Amino acid sequence: MRTRYIWIICLITQWALAQKNSQTIEMAIDGLGNADLNMSMKMNAQQWQVWNNNFGNNPAALKREVERGMPGYFLSDFNLEKDDMARSFNFKLKAYGVCKIDKRGKWSLDTDEKDAHLTELSPTKYMLVSNPEEFGGQLQQTFVINFPDKASDIKVDTDSFGNTLFSFTMDPPTSGFHYLRYGGIVLLLIGGGWASKQRFFGTEQKK
Repeated sequence: MRTRYIWIICLITQWALAQKNSQTIEMAIDGLGNADLNMSMKMNAQQWQVWNNNFGNNPAALKREVERGMPGYFLSDFNLEKDDMARSFNFKLKAYGVCKIDKRGKWSLDTDEKDAHLTELSPTKYMLVSNPEEFGGQLQQTFVINFPDKASDIKVDTDSFGNTLFSFTMDPPTSGFHYLRYGGIVLLLIGGGWASKQRFFGTEQKK
């Protein structure tokens, strides 16, 4: 998964990030290469008001922005939990196909980060700390990546662009997985066709 795209979840505007902020993203990968994501963040009073006005009180708007920020994935099971007293939120969703598998059966997970700051917490659990340039270094993201127990030989490598990635071994999915995978691709194509039609007739809102 290209983790940098997940920063869109915070959505509290540039000016609200005048102070140092942190965001935690937990990723639990299953045996099919999909992932359950749990994103959490705590804000000050001003940031919380802005975020609530734009998205916290309108989960549908948050869902739309997340889908725009992660266009390469089929997403489902959206769930937003807020704590007004603590001025924090937890946003959960499921992303399909975050891990790739090649013809040799080797799995990989992209980070889209050069020289990513990784810490091995256990043989199947890693932590990645990132400061996206989009926020001028004022937002610190901590990714906790949990690989399934069946994953083995987990290694940190680089792709052809020099970005850090994980490679690992895991039993290949059953044939049923391919039907789900192709079904997801069909849904994405249908969705893309519908969006194009909406834009053609001028009914889609500007991003």
